[in-house]
Amino acid sequence: MTDWADALFGFLAVFSFFGFAFALNFYSDRDVDRYHDGWLRDIKLSQQPLLTGEITVRECQVFCLFTFLLSIAFGWLAGGRLVALLIFGACLVGGILYSYPLIRLKSKPVGDILCMSCLSAVLFSAGYVVAWGEMPRWLMFLFFAIFSAIIYIPTVISDYEFDSRAGLKTSAVVFGQRNLLKVTWVIWLCSLPVAWLLVSGTYPLGTKVCVVVACVASLIWTALAWTNLKPPLLDMPVLNRHSREAIIYFGVISLIFIGWGLFKLYS
Repeated sequence: MTDWADALFGFLAVFSFFGFAFALNFYSDRDVDRYHDGWLRDIKLSQQPLLTGEITVRECQVFCLFTFLLSIAFGWLAGGRLVALLIFGACLVGGILYSYPLIRLKSKPVGDILCMSCLSAVLFSAGYVVAWGEMPRWLMFLFFAIFSAIIYIPTVISDYEFDSRAGLKTSAVVFGQRNLLKVTWVIWLCSLPVAWLLVSGTYPLGTKVCVVVACVASLIWTALAWTNLKPPLLDMPVLNRHSREAIIYFGVISLIFIGWGLFKLYS
């Protein structure tokens, strides 16, 4: 059973990882962000700190190295060697392979989707290990990877205009926006047999409920992307038109889950 110290260090490991990943992403996306002419969620990317000079390239590099090491250290404190290894894997897949300029799989067809799909599954596994002391079963890992790919693909499609202007060969640029959404429908259909095995298997009720909710949510998400794609724009309701409010809503939902977890921990 997770104690408060493991939970605290687990959160710190994840926060440090995201600090590393987002900083490295800003560092590598300088050539793309300068083409953005509006707001993306809570930031105007053409005014990001590396482009305005508020932060130097060297300062960003130092910050990336510091948060990279810090996330692994917190992972070790949260759950020992296995969690530290998983956090390292998250930094490798979601930071270095995804964003680092010499590799930058985010600008390669299929590579961008695979990176984010694997990253989400690895982070999920790290949290599972902290909570239960063991790796999740491979079927849970597979379902979470598929679900993450479905959620991520519309974000690749929404960046089509800016990525193509910057000369990046993302999945949306290479395969086309509408074609990539067709692939998303195929991936969603492929998730159903995996979901059925989880729901009909010997898994906790909470896991089965989450699987059903994930299937419904990913269906709605894909349908919204399909109906709101007006090439080259993907104007998702709420997320694009009220992006700041949407971030607040997601934050509130996250706090509710954290609060529920703390309640379960201390009760």
